[in-house]
Amino acid sequence: MKKVLKGIEPPLLARYRHKNPTGSWDMFKNSRARRQQLKQQIIADQSGLCVYCEIDLKEQDSHGNADYRVEHYHPKSDMTAGHNWALDWQNLLGCCHGGSRPDVTDAAHRYTSPDCSCDIPKGSQNLDSVILNPHQMPAFPPIFAFDRTTGEPSVDKVNCSIAGIDPIKAQATIRELRLDAKRLNSLRQTVLNKLNADVRNLLQRNSELSVGEALDRLAATYLQKNSKHHWPPFFSAIRSYLGSSAEKHLRSMDYNG
Repeated sequence: MKKVLKGIEPPLLARYRHKNPTGSWDMFKNSRARRQQLKQQIIADQSGLCVYCEIDLKEQDSHGNADYRVEHYHPKSDMTAGHNWALDWQNLLGCCHGGSRPDVTDAAHRYTSPDCSCDIPKGSQNLDSVILNPHQMPAFPPIFAFDRTTGEPSVDKVNCSIAGIDPIKAQATIRELRLDAKRLNSLRQTVLNKLNADVRNLLQRNSELSVGEALDRLAATYLQKNSKHHWPPFFSAIRSYLGSSAEKHLRSMDYNG
């Protein structure tokens, strides 16, 4: 999970909430125009990645399958103090289906129920005080590390201390959202294996190149947004692999989430 910068609230959401302050999420979704405008802004804010696991969010393919839905960080069913969390723009995030849907795009790799992650194990629980809020994540330093061989996530306690993040809460984020699910570890492992192969190829083609210089080149190649302004899937795992080269490159481009 990485930092998310929330953009401007979609006008159709603001207009609907103003007219229907107690309106439900299901009622809001009745309008295709409202759904589409909301989706476009959320995907843009998150640069194309699931807010929790960082897999790439997929819009509908030719068969009508997708891997995207709106997640409410705080349960939308909570109406205490008269606050409508269902329509709170700051509470709406973009999430994958967490391995729970057989009709999802690229189901061979993305459908692994009951091995599910992200908002599936979270359900309607109020975990505000238990897990990290992506809006409050630091841009620097990275607080999650990933095993180069297995893709498994862990908490960098030193960086947590630097960033003022509770390492217990960071560990709970992995546990409660099942960010160490077998499916996710395997997908990250594929990305990290490709990075490792790219390092070897660079060094073989140029014997004068140091490992550090090879990593610098890969940081500049991998840690860039594509033509849709999306980050690469599993951004944080790539960042972890590239280490100081990633941090140097991200600082050079004024990365802030």
